[in-house]
Amino acid sequence: MRRPRKQVTAAIRDERGQIMPLLALGVLLVMLGFAALAIDVGHAYFAQRQLQASADAAALAGAQVLPDIGAATSLAQQFGPAGKNAPHGVGNVQTSITTECLPNAIGCAPANAVVVTETAQMPTTFAGLFGLGSMTIHAKATACSPCGQKPLDVMLVLDRTGSMCTTSTGAPDPACTDMNNARNGMKTFLSLMDPEQDHVGLAVLPPATSVAARCAASSSSSYDSKASPYVIVPLSDDYLVDGGQLNTNSDLVSTINCVQAGGNTSYATAIDQAQDELVRDGRPGVQKVIVFLSDGAANYGPSFYPNSSPYRTTPCHQGGASAAAAAGAGTLVYAIGYDVGHDVCKGYNATTKTFTNEVPAIEAEQALEGIAGDPSRFYNQPTAGQLDTIYTSVAADLLYGHSKLVDNS
Repeated sequence: MRRPRKQVTAAIRDERGQIMPLLALGVLLVMLGFAALAIDVGHAYFAQRQLQASADAAALAGAQVLPDIGAATSLAQQFGPAGKNAPHGVGNVQTSITTECLPNAIGCAPANAVVVTETAQMPTTFAGLFGLGSMTIHAKATACSPCGQKPLDVMLVLDRTGSMCTTSTGAPDPACTDMNNARNGMKTFLSLMDPEQDHVGLAVLPPATSVAARCAASSSSSYDSKASPYVIVPLSDDYLVDGGQLNTNSDLVSTINCVQAGGNTSYATAIDQAQDELVRDGRPGVQKVIVFLSDGAANYGPSFYPNSSPYRTTPCHQGGASAAAAAGAGTLVYAIGYDVGHDVCKGYNATTKTFTNEVPAIEAEQALEGIAGDPSRFYNQPTAGQLDTIYTSVAADLLYGHSKLVDNS
């Protein structure tokens, strides 16, 4: 027996009225589930950021005392989640602290980076109703030291005299091996700096006849003009490109590559002008540095100075005096002796009108030690070998105790 149309319609309406509350309840439960999940995910994100901050602090602190691995590990622990940077609301954090060698950081004796990894299980509040009782959060941070994090204004001073293109016996060396080693050493130094932090310039001796002629071979006569520039590249910050590679189009790198050898040796005015550049174009409050390289004793004094001037009569001693004046103004002075042997310093003798041994007598190695002032900033390469290691050591000394994050995830 068929039901009348009106009865069927009424029955459908009754069933629909029963389904609607159930559907609404289902939608409400789904919405509550999403809301609960969002709350717990938000808590997990907040906890993860705390965990990351803890890992960052631990890695940075530990890296500051490298290469002492024991001290680095201990200090990282002190600044980690079990020490001064315990994440709020996150318990039972598992921490791993290791050290490693990063190829793009300075040296590795025996490590130049600290790696901190932290992992924790964070209990959920609402998501547990849906079977998700906890969430795993983790953080990782790697900090290197020493690495280019310290602002510096640095003048590289290069002795590009004729002896840089001779052998140890004084015979001509068409390959200019010593000059190439000096070039490579300076470029290694640049690769370890951070152009966002460190500005670097170049001074040479003998000076150029003009900045435009900075690549041309110079001669002793260049010393005799007050107009001859020693600073051929002022402080600059474009010597590297993204990725840390040398920018061969920069004035600094291209000049290092093209500068030629010639002439005799006179230290002091080059140091004076390097210091003048640091004062003139250096940044306020930034540590000033001179890195001076020479392969022999001073044996010339610019003729525009009076014959009785120490710049002429005792050019090696005056080199030390000029460096001392720079150091007195706060500049750190490093000196590199390159295959200097036992060269004796010579000054101008007004009586004989020749250059004779300085009085008191002084040898090249002693003169360069005097330029450094502090024995810890004097480096001696006794043979005509590579200079990369020495320039790396200078960079490491300048940046010691300064760490930076190179990766965190």
